[in-house]
Amino acid sequence: MIFLLSALAVTASGYALLRATRLTVRPAVDAPLSWLVGAAWLGWASFVARGLLGIPSGPVTAGAVLLLPFAGWAASHRLRTRSASPETAGEGPPPPPRWIPRPAWLFVPMTAWTVLVAAAVVLHGLGTPIHTDDSYRVRAYAPVLAATGDWSDPARAVVAMAGPVPTYLPALAWTLGAEVDPIHVSATVILTFLALLALLVCLGSARGVPEAGWGGAFALTSMPLFAYHATSTYADGWLACYLAAAFAFLVAHGRGGSPGDAARTLLLLLGAAMVKREGELVALPVAAALLAQVAWREPAGKGKWLRLAPILGAWAALFLARLVAFGSGNSVPFLLAAGQKMAGGAPAAAAAAAPSAGGLGPGVLFLQALFTEGNLGLLWWVFVPSVLLLVPRIRGERQGLSLAALAVLLAQAAASAIWLYPEFTLNHTTVHRSLLPVSAAAAVWLAALLAPPAPPAAAARGSGKRPPRRRGG
Repeated sequence: MIFLLSALAVTASGYALLRATRLTVRPAVDAPLSWLVGAAWLGWASFVARGLLGIPSGPVTAGAVLLLPFAGWAASHRLRTRSASPETAGEGPPPPPRWIPRPAWLFVPMTAWTVLVAAAVVLHGLGTPIHTDDSYRVRAYAPVLAATGDWSDPARAVVAMAGPVPTYLPALAWTLGAEVDPIHVSATVILTFLALLALLVCLGSARGVPEAGWGGAFALTSMPLFAYHATSTYADGWLACYLAAAFAFLVAHGRGGSPGDAARTLLLLLGAAMVKREGELVALPVAAALLAQVAWREPAGKGKWLRLAPILGAWAALFLARLVAFGSGNSVPFLLAAGQKMAGGAPAAAAAAAPSAGGLGPGVLFLQALFTEGNLGLLWWVFVPSVLLLVPRIRGERQGLSLAALAVLLAQAAASAIWLYPEFTLNHTTVHRSLLPVSAAAAVWLAALLAPPAPPAAAARGSGKRPPRRRGG
């Protein structure tokens, strides 16, 4: 019960933040989006307060963080003009939603599968002990440290490894006085996974393309590795959820150019940047693709940039807090490791290399993880020919930059697995988990491109133009 109350508090805080920034969509979309945004806000504000401002963690700090968005909502409501819509001003009326995908014979079994896997994730994740690959019970060290307020050097090293969101979100109930219970860590990952599925389905339906939402949810639940990590306490599933949610809005922005979709994408990418040490490195190329989309669509417009400026400022504050709290070594470890590798040395954190079974090299094992081992389903077998066949639509819907972002993410995973840390690929430690975020994003992107085109009202809403009137009424 205490977890549900804390989850409701996070969701309410996220909804207040969405209302304060005029980024709400529809109630069905706002509910899962509020959980993702609220979790990102809690992690960002708690970490910046502790790492940059020196404010200790505790119930007072946590309560203030949860209440601040409500103060912002009240202030923005007072300043908002009566002509502004509840959603982002200038985006026009929303298109009529369509909740039933077509054809029914195809989407009924897909829907049933998605619901079945989601239910299995909940039952398994909350009903069985969670183990790591080394068969040790995960004890949620980073959230425990956050709840106790420990900020010693060893504690900061653990927080640097986990990231602000996996550190502060599971610890919220404990910080407010509840008994420490590691199941809260599993429950937060599960709830984030369910929020992603609900967001995809409801966003696609709200935009008049339920096939995209259900297709994306089906693709994600058809990846056994994603379902597994939605029940584990590894943060890779968390990172995949935020990245996939961001891609849902990135694709929408490429199609319509909505300022609200740009801001929502960047906000979710900020959440992804706060998951694990590599979260920021994963989120940056997608953020660059988004900013390039904004500049390409509206090079002289100031409206979108003004909407994105506070989020970019929050990102800068996050990075500064990392530097102050962790130092450059723990803030950008992969860049430092790449520099050492290029200089001819081995990364300082590299483990002793172990030969793989059968003597296969890291490049072969990486390709096997993509195409033959089943952890990612049939995703990449479908993705490669689909991209070749969908080139006209990719150009017509301006998805070239989002596809380029996926290519960079895949290149990052390949560079890490083959060049930077090949020893962890040879012993099968990280190659599959490192592919999970880009695979989840690719599944959402592909589902959106395989679905029917968005109705004209959605495109008109994104461009700020009025939808064309239908003749005959």
